[in-house]
Amino acid sequence: MTKGDEEQIRFQRLSKDLLKSRMADKSQTTKHVSPESLILSILNDLFLNSRKFDQCLRKSANTNQDSSSLISSLNFAKVGNFTLKSNDKSVTIGSRAGLDVGHLLKSALAGGISCAFSAFLMHPVDTIKTQVQASTTLSFLEILSKIPEIGARGLYKGSIPAVVGQFASHGLRTSIYEASKLALPRFAPCLLDIQVQSIASFLGTVLGTTLRIPCEVLKQRLQANLFDNIVEATVTTWHQDGLKGLFRGTGVTLLREVPFYVAGMGLYNESKKVVERRLGRELEPWEAIAVGALSGGFTAVLTTPFDVIKTRMMTAPQGVDLSMWRAAYSILANEGLLAFYKGAVPRFFWTAPLGALNLAGYQLLQKAMITHHL
Repeated sequence: MTKGDEEQIRFQRLSKDLLKSRMADKSQTTKHVSPESLILSILNDLFLNSRKFDQCLRKSANTNQDSSSLISSLNFAKVGNFTLKSNDKSVTIGSRAGLDVGHLLKSALAGGISCAFSAFLMHPVDTIKTQVQASTTLSFLEILSKIPEIGARGLYKGSIPAVVGQFASHGLRTSIYEASKLALPRFAPCLLDIQVQSIASFLGTVLGTTLRIPCEVLKQRLQANLFDNIVEATVTTWHQDGLKGLFRGTGVTLLREVPFYVAGMGLYNESKKVVERRLGRELEPWEAIAVGALSGGFTAVLTTPFDVIKTRMMTAPQGVDLSMWRAAYSILANEGLLAFYKGAVPRFFWTAPLGALNLAGYQLLQKAMITHHL
């Protein structure tokens, strides 16, 4: 037997020993994996991580549109490590494509927390803005002079529905925004980044804002001193106007919110990119917050007319069916064109910190909460 034959036999033995060792490790590792995790792993392999099936489909994608759309469906979602958890250890199976629910939940939590905190912090300014817009006689300076009379309790009137509404609606908005950003490039790869961000922001804002309308109605009626507490506001509104009363001003609120968040998010992201290119580095947290504040404040001033109409509709006397067009005509006829910008100053100073926390603060908090496993 030659020396080469001996080396080959030795190599074969080592290969067999290594294979046995790996099979033993695999059986020992999967011994404690729960049935639920094992089923989830199998389903993930079958439907989301079949590379051979994906390659096979890609070869016919040029001649078959259905194959191409199926590839997009299979590939829709964020890529991350899949981990099986057992009683005594966790085993990382590997990288696979799937809808990372944890990522979306953390995005929702980040969006909800940042907006709820900023809403509570800036609520007194929002109360001043609401009283200025709801009044047909008092000016901004006259309302400011009444702050000692209003007091701290009066300035925080309506803060409970404000915080609850912001947390719920913005949690939903940001989760839909993140999911849409993942899905849209798969189904429409020709879209530009700014278009993807705008569409995703539009979808999230419409659904999130609709969820918040009842809280917004109760908040503004409390701020305008129409009721003393949230229980009285809820019961009276329900008895006199029903469900329709709790959703009063939905259309004009969407006309205010959709341009604000679509333009605000787009303006923030593009401004951030421009500044980063000029500086040649990523922005520091305080710099991102400053860009978010300016973006939010600027878009807030542009959407102030819709905010004034919304306030008049939501604070109208009980039983009065005030439509958006009727409210706009009344303001224009009785107070003039500049009345549509009543409260623009407090709205800017209220929304600039909100923009800082909602736009920049959300991304910073999301970055801190979410760990990407590649």
